[in-house]
Amino acid sequence: MKSSRLTQLRILTVILAAVSCVSVTLAVISAKSDIIASGVIFAVEYEIGDGRTGGFTRVDQSAAVPGGNGSWNVDATGKLTRDWLMIERRGSTDPIIEIIPARRLVKVQFGTGGITPTR
Repeated sequence: MKSSRLTQLRILTVILAAVSCVSVTLAVISAKSDIIASGVIFAVEYEIGDGRTGGFTRVDQSAAVPGGNGSWNVDATGKLTRDWLMIERRGSTDPIIEIIPARRLVKVQFGTGGITPTR
């Protein structure tokens, strides 16, 4: 019985250590970079490899996608630092968060462009 309790305590200690490492890592990322711009993302284009780019736009037209590869009619907000762009896609029950390193960014435009979300 004591052995089982000791094992449970060890497992709990490992879990707590892992969780605190993640929290510390996120805090370091946040503290490392000051936010340059934030708000609604109108359009973003970034490198996806092999010389290709992808991205998305708020405009409801496939031809408006930066780089011609990606999504359109996307409702998203973001925070830009000199190190990364954090994008939160809205419009679903589970927001999707995407982090793109700044070195891969080609173009980022903030603003609604007069477009209100339809969702």
